[in-house]
Amino acid sequence: MRLRLVGLFLVAAAAFTFTNSCYAQSFEGKVTFNVFDDDKAHLMEYLIKGNKFRFDSNEEGRQGAMIMDIATKQIMIIMPEQKMYMVMQTPDTKTETGYTEDKEKDTKFEKTGETKEILGLTAEKWVYKSEDHQGEAWMAKGMGSFKLFDNPMNKQRPKWQKEIVEEGYFPLLVYDNGKKVYEVTSIEKKSLDESLFEVPAGFQKMEIPNMQK
Repeated sequence: MRLRLVGLFLVAAAAFTFTNSCYAQSFEGKVTFNVFDDDKAHLMEYLIKGNKFRFDSNEEGRQGAMIMDIATKQIMIIMPEQKMYMVMQTPDTKTETGYTEDKEKDTKFEKTGETKEILGLTAEKWVYKSEDHQGEAWMAKGMGSFKLFDNPMNKQRPKWQKEIVEEGYFPLLVYDNGKKVYEVTSIEKKSLDESLFEVPAGFQKMEIPNMQK
């Protein structure tokens, strides 16, 4: 993967915490996107309903889902091939954490003011530049903030991530060093069934000692 930013888009690498911010989203529906790794596209789905979020990967050998429930502060990992699931309780932080100056001080990420329409939304162009990478990310509002930016594994989150999360930007298209690395392909605003955010019937819970640690 060429861009560290894109690593945050991969469900398998994500773990989350919740702050005292309000996460309920006005948008309800499904967003389908591709993440490109060495020019190979990996299709994923992002489902949003109130304060619940679900990420799905349906590729052969990579099937699975991750469900986040803000109200219960839980993350559920669903493994359909094994008919099993795991539950993780996230820490309840009382204050907002982790936003500092970018550890890579030469990294720049800023808005340009340039806009264009993507999938019926007005997207604003952001540009970034570091020693090894430069590119652009097209961000839109109206769908809530992208949950994969709320990653406590990165304790020193840069200020540009704070702005994206707080202002409710959602990435629609990202280029790195001239190559497309992320692209939303469809946005479906629709009512979603509550069962999509629950453990399927008949699945067995997997217990891993010290997993919370």
